[in-house]
Amino acid sequence: MRYRAFLKEIKPAIPYLFVYDAGGSQSFTGVFLTWDNVEIKTSHFKYKVDTNRIYMNTNSSGLIKVSFETSLTGSGGEGRVQLYKNGSAVDGSISHVYAGAIGQTDYKNIIVLNYTIYLEKGDYIQIYADTPAGNVPSTIANSSRLKLEFLPMQGWDNSTGGRTDYKGGVLR
Repeated sequence: MRYRAFLKEIKPAIPYLFVYDAGGSQSFTGVFLTWDNVEIKTSHFKYKVDTNRIYMNTNSSGLIKVSFETSLTGSGGEGRVQLYKNGSAVDGSISHVYAGAIGQTDYKNIIVLNYTIYLEKGDYIQIYADTPAGNVPSTIANSSRLKLEFLPMQGWDNSTGGRTDYKGGVLR
């Protein structure tokens, strides 16, 4: 079985989302990033390809680990990304990187953002990318990835008043 076919067939029991962008570069010009491939998505999340909002789609709530990374190219300039929740910047969630010194051509670097956030039904997150100064770096095609992972906590489930909750044989 091919790897991609395998990923499309698996259905994780806990909330999980993995999306990536293979369609080309995105400039860090004060935009919310998008992804054109949904590799793994449980029903807990709602995402439409090439849009910038990922919604929590269940009646429960919980802590979600957000992992974003992308490779940048540019000829000098700073790139930065920040997590947004419901249209507002999340404090402490900004990451910076320099894509080379001014005058260098085709410099590459990586920017990573890891954050843990509490989400409830209807909440949405976005990844905002901009350049505070200098030349504008761009993502490299097929390198922008975003993962959302539910963090299980034994003995606490907000939807059941704190009781340990088993669904599908999986402790949540």
